[in-house]
Amino acid sequence: MVDGRARLSYELHFTNFAPFKIELTSIDVLDDTETPLATYRADALEKMVVPAERVVVWADPPKGAPPAREIVEGHTAVIFFDVALDPGAHAPAKLRHRFSFTFAGSNGATVARSLDGPAVSVVQQTTTVLRPPLRGASWIAFNAFSNGGSPDHRRAFNAIDSRIYDAQRFAIDWARLGPDGRLFHGDSKSNANFYGYGAEVVAVADGRISDLKDNLPDNVGSNDRAKRVITLDNALGNSVTIDLGNGHFAIYGHLQPGSLKVKLGDTVKTGQVLALLGNSGNSDGPHLHFQLTDANSPLASEGIPYEIETFTQLDVLKNSSVLDDGSAWQPKPGTKPIVRRREFPIDNAVITFP
Repeated sequence: MVDGRARLSYELHFTNFAPFKIELTSIDVLDDTETPLATYRADALEKMVVPAERVVVWADPPKGAPPAREIVEGHTAVIFFDVALDPGAHAPAKLRHRFSFTFAGSNGATVARSLDGPAVSVVQQTTTVLRPPLRGASWIAFNAFSNGGSPDHRRAFNAIDSRIYDAQRFAIDWARLGPDGRLFHGDSKSNANFYGYGAEVVAVADGRISDLKDNLPDNVGSNDRAKRVITLDNALGNSVTIDLGNGHFAIYGHLQPGSLKVKLGDTVKTGQVLALLGNSGNSDGPHLHFQLTDANSPLASEGIPYEIETFTQLDVLKNSSVLDDGSAWQPKPGTKPIVRRREFPIDNAVITFP
C-alpha cells in the first residue's frame, strides 16, 4: 500500500529483434480478465523507458539523443511500471501488456502495429511489516515511492559477478527537518548543522546482525558527488545489516563512524539502538539510507517491498530541491496530518514516527 492505494511495482525488459527501429507509442496494462488497469502514452511513457546502456549507470541522455521510446534493432530497454489500483481493489493473479508501436515501412510510410506480451504473475504473498528505522518528528522520505521510480533508488541497477541486481528498488533516504522547517542551520558544510545528524537509528524488527562496516570517514556536510571516490565496497558507507529471517535483510547505510552499538552475530530486538545517523559513503548530506533485500548484501541482492507499521504523514513536498539551499518547509494551507498504517511512504512525504 502506498498513499492509500495498492501499487504494483515491477520492470519489464523489452528487446527489439526486428531488423529496423521501432517507436513505442503506448502500453496498456490489463488484468487477468482483460480489464484495463493503466495506459501509458507520450511523456508518461517516455519517463518509464530506460535504454539498457543507461540502466546500470544512471545518467541523463546525451544532448541530441533520440527519445527513449525509440528502440533500434537489437537493442533492449527496461520499462519501469508502478500501477496504482483503485481504492479497495485487490491485486489480480496475472497482468497482461499490450504494446503499440510504429516503424517505417518499405515504402517509407509509417506503419502502426500492436502486440500482446506474455502474462506476468503477480506476487501474492503478504508484504513484510516493519517498525520505523528512526523515531520522532519531521523526517522526509527522499527517493521513496514515485510513479516511474526515483532514478536514485528504483533504477539503481548494479552489475556484480556477471549478474544485474536492483537492491535499492524500495530504498528510502531519510533526512530530518528542524523546528524551523529546514534541513540544516548555518553553514551546510558542517555535519553538525544538519538536524538529523547523530539521530539514533533503531532496529525495525527482531533479528541477528549478519554484516556491518565501520570507520569509514563522514563526508563534510553537503557535498558534490564529483568529489567522492565511490566503489562497490564503500558506496553504503558505514552500515549495519539485520538478518530478519525468511530471506529478508534490513540494511542501514551512511552511519557515523565509530557509532555502531552492535557487533557481528549480536541478537537485536525491535527498537534497539544500532548506531547514529551520519554522512559516510556515497552520501551528499547527512541522512539514513534504509532498504530491505533478499540477500546479505547491500548491492548483490534484490530489493523487496515492505510496509511500515504506522506513521503520521504531515505533508508531501512537490519539489524537495528547495530545501537544498536552506529554504524552510511549511505545510500547505489546509493540510491535515494523516495517520498511515501498514503503508510504504510516498516520495517526499514529511513524516512523524512514534
